[in-house]
Amino acid sequence: MLAMAFIPVLNAFSQDILIKKTGDELEVKVLKISSEEIEYKKWSNPDGPSYIVSKGEVFMIKYKNGNKDIFNDTPSQLSAESSSTEVINEPIKAAPTADNASLIERYNEIENGLFEAMKTKRKGKEKKAYSWYGTLGVTMSSILSSEDIQVTFVTDKKSLIDHPYDYDGRVVTGWYSDENIYFQKKFYIEILNKTSKNIYIDKANTFRIEPDGSYYVYYNSQQTTVNQGSGTGAGLNLGAVTGALGISGVANTLASGVNVGKGKESSVSTVYTDQRIIVIPPHGKAVLSEDTPIGIKEDGWAVGKYKIIAFSEDFRNTDMPVLKSGEYRIYSEQDTPATKRYILNYSYDPEFKSDKQLEFALYIKEAIGTRRNLFGNYNKFIEDISGQKDFNTKSIILYGNWDK
Repeated sequence: MLAMAFIPVLNAFSQDILIKKTGDELEVKVLKISSEEIEYKKWSNPDGPSYIVSKGEVFMIKYKNGNKDIFNDTPSQLSAESSSTEVINEPIKAAPTADNASLIERYNEIENGLFEAMKTKRKGKEKKAYSWYGTLGVTMSSILSSEDIQVTFVTDKKSLIDHPYDYDGRVVTGWYSDENIYFQKKFYIEILNKTSKNIYIDKANTFRIEPDGSYYVYYNSQQTTVNQGSGTGAGLNLGAVTGALGISGVANTLASGVNVGKGKESSVSTVYTDQRIIVIPPHGKAVLSEDTPIGIKEDGWAVGKYKIIAFSEDFRNTDMPVLKSGEYRIYSEQDTPATKRYILNYSYDPEFKSDKQLEFALYIKEAIGTRRNLFGNYNKFIEDISGQKDFNTKSIILYGNWDK
């Protein structure tokens, strides 16, 4: 039943992928292929203008139905009819390994005493709570461990206060240096490669399904450009490419290389592009998504303005039943207020000629209402909610309010 429910969602993301010989990938809707040219519309703007590209510039088109056209170099061989076509198989459903049930059980344990202080110190007893705290559970049908990978949920002990549900791409004024970010009750998904081969994860075919049926695609095809204005410099030498931020991070590319000697610096644009494919080396780990700020302006010893291009996971947008201050509830996966489902596509093949699909779901396992907003570092937060120092919690702790 779970797999059938996801079929319409997967079809909704279908698009043609036009791959140029330069390696650039474009998400498009192919309109027409002639003997010399290919006409298409941008997938992100289906009502916008049509574009034409020479066949000589195109290496391959992957169609939404799984077929693909590979274009040769010579003009006599550049017709779609003579190009090679290959049907890509449907993803294979990953099977759970023997340790899968015990991994799920570990997340579903109730830690007695975790919310003890919030239960007993009920400020404003019998009054409506301003916000809620809770913990995370995993549905029994989830697959957290296959023969290839293992999925783990990790408390994000230092993250940003911004959330994807209300972030509009604006420039944020604030601090995010290591000394100035705190526990925001978020978590991230970590993926372990259990094999001796590289594993490739396609973020464009990896989804989070929200409780209301809306969805989130983990691949961000938009680019973020940061302009560094003119100023006085001394001996900068900026190359055309500055490198990548981690194996699954954000490519950091200068729009154009410039050499700056002493005196006034020229303006430089830095373009940040999300990597569609995450490569996990043998027995390595990678994070699916976590808070990723891009600094805009550095002010003193920390960065005062930034944009966010990726987010850690949270349940802040959940439509929770209102609780009274100190009111505590335990939920099963059947009566939980919210469940978020995930579809993860991965392969041994970087071209994804064959791939596997792993599905899992997280739900709110317990919740308590409060009239207090608890902030600060992780250890202080645990002490505030439990009343105990050095409380060694294994649960993933959530947060939300009723004024979303």
